Amino acid sequence: MSDIVMPSFSAGMESARVARWTRRVGEQVAAGDVIAEVETDKATMEIEAPGDGALAEILWPAGRRAAPVGTRLAVFAAGEGPGAA
Repeated sequence: MSDIVMPSFSAGMESARVARWTRRVGEQVAAGDVIAEVETDKATMEIEAPGDGALAEILWPAGRRAAPVGTRLAVFAAGEGPGAA
């Protein structure tokens, strides 16, 4: 298990809002699949799956107030997605 955290998409970025989760808890994903869309004051960005696996838990629901950079957004279970041995 590993944490999905709010990344910093640019210098000076302090927070962003999760606009929507594109995958549900338990849904299998492949490395690079988009799992969430986040909005800053300037753009909408995508968070990609760090590897093959599944979202084990969503900790920061879509539409909630902005999450500071580094905030735990979800828990990712590696090795449980498409192509896993």
